Amino acid sequence: MVHRLIKGWLYQYGVIKSIADWTVMLYIIIPAITIFSFVYHSWWSEIPKWMENVPFFLLFLLLYLLTWNGHIRTYTEAADRVFLMKKYTLFWGLKKWGYGYSLMYQTVLTLASFAILLPFLLNLYHFDWKQIGTLLFYFISLKTGLMFIKYQFVKIETRFKKFVYSVLTFILAGWLSQLIYFLWEIGLWFPLYLIGVLIMSSSIYLSLRALKKLSSTDHEIEIEQKLKTGNIELIFAMAPEIEKPVVTKRTKPLLFRQSKRIFKNRTQSNGFIELFIKVFLRNYSYVSGYIVMINVTTFAIVLLPPLWIKITIFTGYLFMMYFWISVIWDRIMGTNPMMKKYLESPSYFTAKKKVIMVLYIIAIMLLLLYFLFAITLYSRFGLGV
Repeated sequence: MVHRLIKGWLYQYGVIKSIADWTVMLYIIIPAITIFSFVYHSWWSEIPKWMENVPFFLLFLLLYLLTWNGHIRTYTEAADRVFLMKKYTLFWGLKKWGYGYSLMYQTVLTLASFAILLPFLLNLYHFDWKQIGTLLFYFISLKTGLMFIKYQFVKIETRFKKFVYSVLTFILAGWLSQLIYFLWEIGLWFPLYLIGVLIMSSSIYLSLRALKKLSSTDHEIEIEQKLKTGNIELIFAMAPEIEKPVVTKRTKPLLFRQSKRIFKNRTQSNGFIELFIKVFLRNYSYVSGYIVMINVTTFAIVLLPPLWIKITIFTGYLFMMYFWISVIWDRIMGTNPMMKKYLESPSYFTAKKKVIMVLYIIAIMLLLLYFLFAITLYSRFGLGV
């Protein structure tokens, strides 16, 4: 177990080192850590003005969202099917230690989240240590339960079913967290601790029971492979020049299954547009990248208070979004061998211009819509944007 743990650390270190050379460390990472240290130290002496009107429920919601991060690690490998499965005691010991390490690691992350928010909890909201400790215990127990649920979700092969179950779980866990918040706010400690103990004990029991089954080995290997390559996928996602193939288990596409015509007017330009729309909407990485850029920019504009920073971010967003859409068009249409002879066609450039402009306008409208929604939400809680 220790050998595989160290091996995993070294692998992730190699991935990070591949992009974070000495120049990145010197000019980006080290200054960022230094700046955050000074900012965090200033929070203890003086609460920032942008936090003075923030209700605690928003921080509670943030902690709830952070609780969804984390998976059960078993550190199983593909070769274990041949060797370790014949030695069940050794194999079971590996899984138990991996699960124990997962719980400890996620507990440390939850503690770190509370440590970052501690200046606000103590000096802004004036909570005592009993209130903070009770919330900490609940979120650790909730994370234990969510780790088990996410472990079970890996066994679901259909992406649509997995999405539906994830949304339902998110809503149900959200309702439970609202109940916990109400009990915590009025000071009913015993039912709160009781719920936390029940969630943690039942989750640990069910997790160990599920890990004992040899039939789950393939799913555990799949989880380990995804977690191992998570940082690599993140690097790929941030590099638009690298193609990100999407592997799906569907036998039919979710959209345009019958591949019907979108436009009644069958022109060459409309054919290019139709081909792009179908490929774009069927590819999760393209759609998610489009939405993520909008959401991240919205959050940045809302959370950063100076007006000149908001204008700068919005201006940069206009350039980046136009460039990103152009890159996606060239990737979908320009790299297709069937399209090589049409790259100099006037209809091709007309279709490209139309698609880029439409997606560009939609991106701007969605950004403004999200921003207006954020303003409404903030004004309801008496905050300034």
